[in-house]
Amino acid sequence: MHRNKMSLKGLVAVIVAIAAALFPLAALAQDGGAGAPKTFLPYVFAVYTVTWAAFFGYAFYMARRQRELRREIDELRQQQADKGAA
Repeated sequence: MHRNKMSLKGLVAVIVAIAAALFPLAALAQDGGAGAPKTFLPYVFAVYTVTWAAFFGYAFYMARRQRELRREIDELRQQQADKGAA
C-alpha cells in the first residue's frame, strides 16, 4: 500500500512540475507588443497534453490498484476456503 501512495505522489509531482514549467510561458505571452497578435494555441495544446497525460496516468494507477485489490480478494477467499476445509 505504501508503494501505491508513492506512485500517486510521483504522478502528482510530475503534473505540478509540468504546470510550473508552463506558468512562466503564459506570463511571457502577456507581453506581445503593441501590434502583435496574441495567439495562445501553443498553451492550449500544452494544457490539452498535460490534461490527457494526467488522465491516462490516473487511469493506469486505478487499473493497477484494481488488479492488486482483486489479487488480495482472491487470496483472502483462498485463505477462507482453507480455514473452512481444515
